[in-house]
Amino acid sequence: MSYIDPELRRALRMFSRFFDLIHQPLAIINRHGEYVYYNQESADLDGYTIRQALGRHMLDVYPKMKEEQSTMLQSLQHGVEYIGHYQVYYNAKGQAVDYQHTTAPLYGKDGSLIGVIEIGRDMSGVRRLQEQVVELNQLLYSQQGQERYQIITDNPEMKAQIAKAKRLALNNVPVMLVGETGTGKELFARLIHRCSQRAEKPFIALNCGALPATLIESTLFGTVKGAFTGAENSKGYLELAHGGTLFLDELNAMPVEMQSKLLRFLQDKTYWRLGGHQQLTSDVRIVAAMNESPGLLINQQRLRADLFYRLGVGLLTLPSLSSRPDDIALLTRHFISKHQALVSHDIQGISERALSILQQQSWPGNVRMLENVIVRSMIMQEHDGPLDDLAFDEELPDVGGGEVLALQKQAVELPHGELNQLVEEYERQLIVNALNRSNGRVVGAANYLRISRTTLHYKIKKYGIRLGVME
Repeated sequence: MSYIDPELRRALRMFSRFFDLIHQPLAIINRHGEYVYYNQESADLDGYTIRQALGRHMLDVYPKMKEEQSTMLQSLQHGVEYIGHYQVYYNAKGQAVDYQHTTAPLYGKDGSLIGVIEIGRDMSGVRRLQEQVVELNQLLYSQQGQERYQIITDNPEMKAQIAKAKRLALNNVPVMLVGETGTGKELFARLIHRCSQRAEKPFIALNCGALPATLIESTLFGTVKGAFTGAENSKGYLELAHGGTLFLDELNAMPVEMQSKLLRFLQDKTYWRLGGHQQLTSDVRIVAAMNESPGLLINQQRLRADLFYRLGVGLLTLPSLSSRPDDIALLTRHFISKHQALVSHDIQGISERALSILQQQSWPGNVRMLENVIVRSMIMQEHDGPLDDLAFDEELPDVGGGEVLALQKQAVELPHGELNQLVEEYERQLIVNALNRSNGRVVGAANYLRISRTTLHYKIKKYGIRLGVME
């Protein structure tokens, strides 16, 4: 039996049952690199049994692995942490495993290193899904016909942005769209494509926030067979969109190291497939979008300034729905007509009472949120005639009876001091107020602040706000 430090043994006795219930691959090695905990999920992934691994050194369990390739052994030797680390390896059955994991050293009371813990997840299914998505996109966008997307507005500011988008479309420059979630950024990207000389070529959209960071590079640039275990020759979105437009939504979710590779492509239109040695080119126009302030992202070092300036040659800032309340009536009637086929009863227009209620809401989810409310209300209403029975979700209560929601404006006197510090203090207080308002519910606070839950979680951690104790 391998040696286990007494502190580590006590911890294992205390937490091993909990580790068993996590149902994710989890392993612990002692200070000598021998497995002292190895759960069933790890065994299933690696093609071993628990008995075959426990008590054995890692390099005996993985004879083809070199010491410098093992994050657990590197963590053991140098005390380094690996967060969200991605690697591909062959298991005992010769199967390729795409693995993403977090590894951390374990220390005793005296500060000595007594072991290493690692928890991960099998990404092989995600990899296969990503490859299928690429194939489906290739089939979808090989067709010349492009669906028409309409921007519904009577708002002067929105019309000005539409006119600017059409002017930008005539020039072959990248475009950056900035706006809250649900303001229509993809509609503007499609408008730019449709009004450009690339209109008959593919329009491909990639949501950078919908893919794990480890898969963005292969999705964007493609792969070469043998680039990593299980990799095949695969076209990336840059290749699929050749001659057309590539829309990168939620660019703020793209890792900074990936942003540098995108910047290199923007500079000379060349790139390499992942694992490839041949330089490729693609004539593709990049339209990017983000739902957070570029200035804030740059200050937080989550967005490269040089990438922003390269993409921001054409910059469009889309107004929120709350800043154009006159469009609510126009959009509501459009959505009723658009979704009439979903319901069995005949709904024509909307009552003045219901429209008044809609116009009093703040709409943190913007146009997308309004459409969801309209569709839900149409389904729930049981009679013919104008839409009158509104069905809001729990985050957007019905004010009812035409009652007006008033937001009291207060003059805020800021103390003297460094601007960045004052802004951060004010932002922290706004977050605390929003959390208090939503009874500590992050979803409600995020909607109130009109930011994503991911962004709010980041800021809560940044400012050290304890969710259990609101100030």
